[in-house]
Amino acid sequence: MWILFLLQLLGIWIKCNTAQSPILDSRCFLSTGGSAESFLASEDIAIGSVIGTLNINGNTDNENGDIDLSLRERDAPVKIAPGTKDLVLITPLDKEGQRGPASVYVNVICDRRNTNDPSFVIPVNIRVTDINDNAPQWIAAPYILSLSEVTVPGTRILQGARAIDQDQQGPFSTVEYHVLQGPFSDYVQFISPLEGTLVLKKPLDYEVLKNFTIKLRAQDQGSPPKFSDTLLKVIVIDADDQNPKFLRDSYHADLPTSNSDQLIIKPEQIQAKDQDEGINAPLEYSINPSPEAKYFKINPSNGDVRLVLPFPSGELVLYKFRFNDFQHPITLVIKATQIDNPDRYALTTLILTRKGAKQQSEVPLAFLQKAFFTKVREDLGVGSRILSLPTNKVGKKLNYKVLDKEQMQYFKVGSFGELVLLKSLDFEKQVKHIFFVEVSDSVSNDKAEITVEVIDVNDWEPRFRQAHYEFILPNSILNSKEPVALGKLEAADGDRSGEKISMRLKGPFASFFTIDVKGMLWLKSDRPNVTTVHFLAIATDSGLPPKSTSVPVTVRFELAQEARATWAPGILATFGIVLGLFLIVIMVMSFYIHKQRKPKSRIHSQTQSTTSGVNLMTHEYHKSGNGMHLPSNNILIGNPMNTHGGSGSSISAGASTILAASLEREAQKERENYNSTVRNIISRASIARDTRLYEEEMERDSISNDDLPTRTWATNIPENNFVSHGKKLGWDNPHGQIDLMSSIDNIGSTENNLTVYF
Repeated sequence: MWILFLLQLLGIWIKCNTAQSPILDSRCFLSTGGSAESFLASEDIAIGSVIGTLNINGNTDNENGDIDLSLRERDAPVKIAPGTKDLVLITPLDKEGQRGPASVYVNVICDRRNTNDPSFVIPVNIRVTDINDNAPQWIAAPYILSLSEVTVPGTRILQGARAIDQDQQGPFSTVEYHVLQGPFSDYVQFISPLEGTLVLKKPLDYEVLKNFTIKLRAQDQGSPPKFSDTLLKVIVIDADDQNPKFLRDSYHADLPTSNSDQLIIKPEQIQAKDQDEGINAPLEYSINPSPEAKYFKINPSNGDVRLVLPFPSGELVLYKFRFNDFQHPITLVIKATQIDNPDRYALTTLILTRKGAKQQSEVPLAFLQKAFFTKVREDLGVGSRILSLPTNKVGKKLNYKVLDKEQMQYFKVGSFGELVLLKSLDFEKQVKHIFFVEVSDSVSNDKAEITVEVIDVNDWEPRFRQAHYEFILPNSILNSKEPVALGKLEAADGDRSGEKISMRLKGPFASFFTIDVKGMLWLKSDRPNVTTVHFLAIATDSGLPPKSTSVPVTVRFELAQEARATWAPGILATFGIVLGLFLIVIMVMSFYIHKQRKPKSRIHSQTQSTTSGVNLMTHEYHKSGNGMHLPSNNILIGNPMNTHGGSGSSISAGASTILAASLEREAQKERENYNSTVRNIISRASIARDTRLYEEEMERDSISNDDLPTRTWATNIPENNFVSHGKKLGWDNPHGQIDLMSSIDNIGSTENNLTVYF
């Protein structure tokens, strides 16, 4: 028995093993349950490193294995290590794709050993991750700039500086710019670390610094960052910001004693140079006007001075002092002026003496001129030398003093007689400065009058009286074909030199307007087809250089506003017409619906009712006993309860059904109004105490209701029982007197309606 049981178990095991064998062979399947493999590899991974291990079921051992793995691609940058599932790198990777592939996609072929099963293909994707392996590279470096020395600090001097990082988008490729510390790094700076725009920080001076070099750095945001440096060379261009200068403050010469006109000038020949060395403008020499200047002539090119006229006897004794007869030297003021800019000049003195004259120490101190005059531009820099005040004691340090306290804040005189500017001049405040200067050598002193005339410089822009001009053109003159004057634009200039101001218009609608020399704004005959126009009025003065300013001008046209105002009623009229048509459609639809509705069924007596011109409404008398007839033959009240049988019944079953359906919809309303209506009718009929009812009959107009019990109320009321005042109607019956009003109340409470006629 137990042998049979074991055989059954063996058969069951064989069947199960046979049925599950295809499922249990999971070789070449991914253990993760997917259909593809994916790996990440840094781009700096070394050749020969294992990128990852394939999660493929099976044994790849060369001797005891049950699967074989290989790559479909022959030139793949990876390989499968023999006898393993490892992917090994054989070529370098590069996320930028320059030194190697930026990504790898291969197909792994898996074969089951000892079977005829087809090969399995497993896609493998290797994504390369970026590292900070590239430094930013400057574009078009190094840089060379040429800047004028008058360049204003804050000016953008370089906007093309740029470096590119080949790394992938992100912090490894974001470039920051810096100026490295150095001897000249305080002259420039970057506006922003992320923007390669350089600005000037300090003013330049060609005479101090002709060129300099700065080191720039571009670095990424990696950790640690990679960087590259370049050089910026700045060449300073000289500008005409310096006056010429003589090599000597003063020169000496002896008057010729013979017929020779040549002067021997000491210590060297007169010469001046432009202090703007980069420009080195050519100079022209001249002698300032004076009483002695007519006897001498200077070469404009080289400064050579010659005597052109002989001195008459006593000519040299122009200035004598009361206490002696000695002569003092003659002083000529020599001027060197730039040919390209007459405002740039320099002064020096040439002192002429006659041989044999006594020493200067024996001569009292005195100015060579009692009055000095010069012209100065108001933009002359503080510290500039304005004028030389020569005395008869040349080369000695003397004490000079400005006698006017107010002028002391503007001028001072040096120990060698040079007049120096201390405070900026302003032509608009003071046109001319007149003061006295005193000189002293501790033995004697002298005074001279100094006149400094200020030359105006165009340093004020024109200014309009209003910040914005607005004109409204009325409709009355809009249709005019002639030019129309809109108003006046007023502008003034702050300079006192009487500069003229000219105005012009600028803008897309400026061609429709014109402005005259007086500032009057005119609208031309052509009209713009707009409601409002905007343009600019520009005022320019006649100074050198000319300066301009502008102001916005707005012109509005009333015609457009009135057109909008007249259009509004039109819109309202249109809206009214549409609304009227809508109401007409509503009325037509209402009329149509009213026609389609069934008329209310109402059962009256079999005969038409007529209206008496004098009495109440009358009806023909129904010859029926179902009603209440008054003895006076004037009133007949129909019995609403009589709905079945009898010769007096005038309502058919079909009519009752139709009426019941109609009354069902208005039952509630008629039920509420019924009592009040009947009471009102009865009251009016009975209130006339002194009159008689002339109606012979009151017809019965009743409504039948099958649900109500059939009752007939018809009683002949004797004439002597009639109540004339009409407050209560009654008759004798077996139950006693019946209150008519109470009966009516009972009738009104039913589902039927009652119509009473008088």
